[in-house]
Amino acid sequence: MRRALLGFLALAGIGITAPSQAQTPILDGVRQRGEVRCGVFGLLPGFSAPDAQGVMRGLDADFCRAVAAAALGDAGKVRFVTAPSLAASLESVETGAVDILSSNLTATALRDAGRNLVPVGVLLHDGQGVMVRADADIAAFRQLEGKRICVAAPAVDGSLAILHNAATRAGIAITPVPVAQGGPALIAAFRAGDCDAVSADAAALATLRATDLPNPASAVVLPERLSREPLTPFVPGNDNRWRQIVTWTLHALVAAEELEVTSGNLDTAIQSDNTETRFLLGLDPGLGQALGLADTWALEAIRQVGNYGEIFDRNLGEGSAIGLDRGLSDLWRRGGLLYPYPFR
Repeated sequence: MRRALLGFLALAGIGITAPSQAQTPILDGVRQRGEVRCGVFGLLPGFSAPDAQGVMRGLDADFCRAVAAAALGDAGKVRFVTAPSLAASLESVETGAVDILSSNLTATALRDAGRNLVPVGVLLHDGQGVMVRADADIAAFRQLEGKRICVAAPAVDGSLAILHNAATRAGIAITPVPVAQGGPALIAAFRAGDCDAVSADAAALATLRATDLPNPASAVVLPERLSREPLTPFVPGNDNRWRQIVTWTLHALVAAEELEVTSGNLDTAIQSDNTETRFLLGLDPGLGQALGLADTWALEAIRQVGNYGEIFDRNLGEGSAIGLDRGLSDLWRRGGLLYPYPFR
């Protein structure tokens, strides 16, 4: 993601400080500061945006809270850092100005190869989608023959090329309407009648539908996905211990959901005789020491932030104003792609 949105807004008043020249292990630095520095976009509800009290909320924000709970025992010990551009966001994690970049970013070849950063796993399986008016009697992408589709201009991101490729595969002719800015500007053009549909990442469309349309029910996001957009947090590439901590925190949240361990049933879960549950929660020790953490690191992340399903639901799913379906971001046992590494 972060393709159509970055063309619209640049966050002001942000300074990214250069890291110390000494290669202090990130976990040591986190403990010395007493906080995890988390890079976020900061203006996309459901992923990272301040609420009415100024508290950063969203899937990305809560993932950083889970890491703080694992590393420090306190999910509240997070400092959220925003950046004025995508390039600055990536640079902030490469230079060590942030400890994690959880900023609804797609893992791509050029965001990995040759850079001092590494993706730690998929936090959300997204893809470019299309939104149409609810009364248009359009239920599938192939029905967009001859329609005008608002899409971010090539200077903003690669959405136009993805849309073109999808139309070619479907064997239909469409009329792209490039918009100089993405995000809310796309919705404004759609509302103004400049186009019959709008194309951007599906999760962003669902968010903008809920936040930028006076009547969200007046539009629907079609079920097809035109691209693969695995949204992943990134960490600096020169600290394997920290990569392991962040990676296994993500897997712990997903495994907890699969094992039916929630923030509300831990008193029961700690009495389980399931060997994977016991290892996950630190009842049978070993993994905490290997990561340099307390044995209860995953238990604290789950207790303070919730499992993956809880986090998704309150930020993007049925428990939120966005109402996004789990789709590919559901557990593998339910037909999704979320597949946690085994805890053993």
